[in-house]
Amino acid sequence: MAARPPRHLAERPLRFGASPQVVFVAALLSIVLLTVAVALVTRDEAPAPGAAPATTASGARGGGATSTTAAAGAPVRPTPGNLLQGADFERDLAGWAPLGGARLQRVEGGTSGRWAVAVTPGDAAAGQTGPGLVKRGVASATEGTVYEASVWVRATVPDAQVILALHEETGGTVAASDTAAYGLPDDGWRQVAVEHRARVAGSSLVLEITGVGLGGDGRLLVDLVDVQVE
Repeated sequence: MAARPPRHLAERPLRFGASPQVVFVAALLSIVLLTVAVALVTRDEAPAPGAAPATTASGARGGGATSTTAAAGAPVRPTPGNLLQGADFERDLAGWAPLGGARLQRVEGGTSGRWAVAVTPGDAAAGQTGPGLVKRGVASATEGTVYEASVWVRATVPDAQVILALHEETGGTVAASDTAAYGLPDDGWRQVAVEHRARVAGSSLVLEITGVGLGGDGRLLVDLVDVQVE
């Protein structure tokens, strides 16, 4: 009897190919399934009409959790050439002193950065100026040089006023001075300024900011003090 061939040769060979008709049908079904899947994913990701896009903590659009951190404050405005350091009160009130019995306090809500200084009327002694704040030793003046001081202010009561004064002091005595007064009809922030031409070489510049008409419960808010050489 003839020897039986090996089993793997005797069995029917496996078919790895397919007819053209089968290939066409399979490709068509794949395209249909892919189209349906893309439509479902697009529908799930699309926002509802009128809905705001989701915002991630970094501010980019995405499907993550939205940021619940409030803004730290208004952007800090740079003041190149400012003769004062820390004049936006973001760190402290170093170098500033109260006038007219006022109370000074750093408060949130500045026009530059997060902080401003609030001037609250106190018990002013007779003959003193209105409630305010003063910065001494701003610079050593050069005779004939024009200095300009600009300040952002707002009052919490209507129809108040703010007075800016730029002095030259020599030996504790005011040698020369210029002042400017501005009305504050509402509680919005506004920028005010005063100019002074130095008359005494080597004198010390002093800046005073005082409020008028604040009443018993009004406050003057001050921010972003800038002193420049013109």
